[in-house]
Amino acid sequence: MIGKASLGSNAKRLIEYCYYDKQVSAKMQRKLDTEEVRGELVYIQNLGIKIQPDGKLDLDYLIKQFEDNHSRNTQLTKYIWHQSFSFAPGERPNNETITSITAEFAKEFGFEQNQMLVFKHEDTNNHHFHIVGNRLNHNGKNTADHFKNYARIGTFSRKMEHKLGLVQAPDMRINQRKAQELSVTDNAHLKLRQTIDKLLDSVKSIDELKKELVSVGYKSYIGRGIAFFNIQKKIKIKGSDLGRDYSLSSLEKRLAQNLEIGLKKELKPDLKKQKKRGLGL
Repeated sequence: MIGKASLGSNAKRLIEYCYYDKQVSAKMQRKLDTEEVRGELVYIQNLGIKIQPDGKLDLDYLIKQFEDNHSRNTQLTKYIWHQSFSFAPGERPNNETITSITAEFAKEFGFEQNQMLVFKHEDTNNHHFHIVGNRLNHNGKNTADHFKNYARIGTFSRKMEHKLGLVQAPDMRINQRKAQELSVTDNAHLKLRQTIDKLLDSVKSIDELKKELVSVGYKSYIGRGIAFFNIQKKIKIKGSDLGRDYSLSSLEKRLAQNLEIGLKKELKPDLKKQKKRGLGL
């Protein structure tokens, strides 16, 4: 399942496209019978509906409701969210599946209380459906967050494929790139943790640790916490991001513990010698 999203300000144009087609003129719309209409309305939310004498939807009635609600907040010019989801070739989800996807979409993207229409198109090899959503709720508040929606829709599509048993489409490039970046970051974190763990056995202070890290390609910065910079890969990593044991306070505690253990080891041979001489405490 592949999703695409866009924002717009023309409810009339979009609704007419979803129900008829952008190529169909107003005159042709009147001549079409119900079987020739391209879009099938499979879901409607927070909208009234009227049927014309010829059996077709009264689109003007639907459009007016979108436009009337927009009057509550005209500062948001692009108040229409156009969302489409396309299925794999040969996949024919029923209306119940489309409704399930729509309900999850409304919940995740902020449309639960808003106006929505869903039209299904089956005139191409890839069956698909269109969601026409009003980003404004009945109080005129914009509840539909579109921040980074390209990547979010890719993630949402994978989740729905898994949940509903749909054919999995190739992930969006941006999500693939994020996965690669996470892999690089995870490897960088692991290598730095191993390096610090090894050096802590041989240094006695944070300053010594900083010097040793420079020799293996890391700069260290201390403020309220500690951060490390991989000189070769240009990656900055906070100590706290490596884990609780690598914050500045934790590193200082670990150094103190190592020093204490080292002192005890040094004292043990002397104590043994003293006991042999009868001078044990």
